[in-house]
Amino acid sequence: MAVELLIRNPETNGLKLVPVATSEVFRNYWMKGCSELKLRYVPRFEDGLDDFARSELSAAIQELRDLRLWFQGTQSPQDARGLVGRVDTVIAAFERVVNDPKLSIG
Repeated sequence: MAVELLIRNPETNGLKLVPVATSEVFRNYWMKGCSELKLRYVPRFEDGLDDFARSELSAAIQELRDLRLWFQGTQSPQDARGLVGRVDTVIAAFERVVNDPKLSIG
């Protein structure tokens, strides 16, 4: 299984899948960081979240940045590189939605 986000464009019915992590990696790494950092939004990715409200996007992006720093400070360089790459992909997806009001993410 995998943890993924979906960007929706209701005007075109377009969908874009954004890979986050395998379920195992998400549980073992992402959720550990979420727990230690006491994050609220990132843990929602695991359960196939519904659309984020636009008002939540900035907070979710900040949590992802915090998690990125946590990975860099707590993981081996090799593990951190892969984890940070995925976090950067997710941040870019959230920023794309922030900058385009017709898009939603869920």
